[in-house]
Amino acid sequence: MKTLLVATTLALAAAANVYAASAAGPATQAAASQQRVLIDVRTAEEFADGHLQGAQLLPLDSIAQTIAARVPGKDTPIQLYCRSGRRSALALETLKALGYTRLQNLGGLEDASRSSQRPIVR
Repeated sequence: MKTLLVATTLALAAAANVYAASAAGPATQAAASQQRVLIDVRTAEEFADGHLQGAQLLPLDSIAQTIAARVPGKDTPIQLYCRSGRRSALALETLKALGYTRLQNLGGLEDASRSSQRPIVR
């Protein structure tokens, strides 16, 4: 009897998980495909000295020419950072003018590390 109760409970739990996964469906899949892109807009030398784990280097002076190749979807969430926050603010305005819509300035490297909870790789 105890075995039957355990088996029934496990079957119900599995069915609930299948239902929850199918109920989320396309919305969950769309969210997964909209992974945030973390962009460091500093120079290559600054990036080599230390950057956030998982960040891509797109220096401010070339971001307008290179962003489409790296991030083709204009509604992709993009987080930007630099040394102090000034260049990432300029990059945000540049990307906004190019039609990107989901932009966030994380500020300087240390602030970006804290707010994104990503370590600095040196």
